[in-house]
Amino acid sequence: MLRRARRRAGTASPRPLPLLTRGPGVIRVATTPRRSDQHAPPTPHRIPERVAEKAALSFVVDGDGCHVSTYSTGSHGYGQLGWDDDITGAHTGTTAHRAAWTHWNGPIPEGMTVDHLCKNRRCVRLDHLRMLSNFDNARRTSGRDWPLGQCINGHPDSELVHWGGKWKCRPCTLEVQRRYRARKAARAAA
Repeated sequence: MLRRARRRAGTASPRPLPLLTRGPGVIRVATTPRRSDQHAPPTPHRIPERVAEKAALSFVVDGDGCHVSTYSTGSHGYGQLGWDDDITGAHTGTTAHRAAWTHWNGPIPEGMTVDHLCKNRRCVRLDHLRMLSNFDNARRTSGRDWPLGQCINGHPDSELVHWGGKWKCRPCTLEVQRRYRARKAARAAA
């Protein structure tokens, strides 16, 4: 309807407007899929050496021996810093611990992340940082820090299987299923 009104008024839109489709109790806007070349995946940015050096050397020592970054703290709790790119002039930013790691060890490979052993998000001390895969870092949440190469219950990473769209420890998952079935059977018997 809106398209016809625009055509009558002589202001036809250069792109086709989204169509309204009806679903079960909902009206959805159906859009045409974008071409894959319209939005390239983000490329990791290079942290200039001058920025990495400032991040590694701008700190105060706290009572636990952490080198706490003097840069501003983002809402995520990490020290953060920014710079204007020399080539494009665009403003770019990163976290202080990533820049400090880059200063001492070189670039961070894709698929890897820098983790804090001390659990202090603002710390830039090299002996308090380690490089982990994104997968291992994601498993190390809420203070759970079991040895690398195994699950929280001590099963080796060789037991990991891709289950339901996620990597899961096979023995742990089978144990959870066994306990669920036992509870379900106990409820049915009661």
